Amino acid sequence: MNSPLVSIIIPVYNSAKYLAETIQTVIDQTWSNKELIIIDDGSTDSSLTIAQQFNYPWIKIHTQKNNGAPTARNLGIKYASGDFIQFLDADDLLSPNKIELQVKALSLNPNKVAVCSTVHFNIGEDHLTNQPSAYEERFLFNTDDPSGFLVNLWGGNDNQGSMVQTNAWLVPKTIVQKAGPWEEFYSPDDDGEYFSRVLLASEGIIHVKDCYNYYRKGQLGLATRNSYKALLGCYKSTLLKRDSLFEHIQTDEAKFAIARLLISLTIESYPKYASLSKAISKNVKELGNYAYTPISGGPFARKLSHIFGWKIGRLLQYLNHKS
Repeated sequence: MNSPLVSIIIPVYNSAKYLAETIQTVIDQTWSNKELIIIDDGSTDSSLTIAQQFNYPWIKIHTQKNNGAPTARNLGIKYASGDFIQFLDADDLLSPNKIELQVKALSLNPNKVAVCSTVHFNIGEDHLTNQPSAYEERFLFNTDDPSGFLVNLWGGNDNQGSMVQTNAWLVPKTIVQKAGPWEEFYSPDDDGEYFSRVLLASEGIIHVKDCYNYYRKGQLGLATRNSYKALLGCYKSTLLKRDSLFEHIQTDEAKFAIARLLISLTIESYPKYASLSKAISKNVKELGNYAYTPISGGPFARKLSHIFGWKIGRLLQYLNHKS
């Protein structure tokens, strides 16, 4: 494998505003042996037309009826011929050396996953003017212990957690095949759940420095993120994370890491979806007696929770928001 092929998979849905820039970031990669697989997920804007304007033999475009990004990524894996897989969102960017440095690192560390730093930037902002988050950098390191990496990432060691965004990693296709497909139910945490399975199917993590994932901030709107469908999807994803992790490790730290994720959802679901909140809290109690209460909302919400407890605080916050 002197020059392995890298398959870059981009799921696209109504991404016309940024898609050309994202495709260009793939073209500009210094690693030449690559293929770009674009899966148009039933876009109704000009995304497909924009993608078709890039006339390179190694850019391959497929379409499907609108069924979500996970389904599009699974289709992309099906068409991928590469030795390595790079997932890339349709509005994000990579530093030109990102794939090259990670391929070289993995060539010396087979059966591992390469990760890099993520730079967050706002719409309309020059991504090159920002730096990686010092807080997030604490969670990136070399290790032969994937389960330990996840426990630390989810706050099981010191009650402080983070995430690794999908574009930041590169993985051998053999590990992708071992991890299995993306779950195709709707969940804002589908990427976190999938990443956990990929890591647990590997033999470790390599933190590759001096290359970057540029993540454009464009999170789901508050109403969508707090919808019943979204919260239920996150709940299902967290239970899958729990099951995958506990196949490898069931220490107190691992249980606390999962409890933190579930407790956050318990609080987010209350009081609007009280029955869902109650169901999630049962899973927390099964793990042990954990008193972690996440800090959420603005100063007013935090003050209410501190004075009255999180349930009363959330209820008052919810009623205040409705009025």
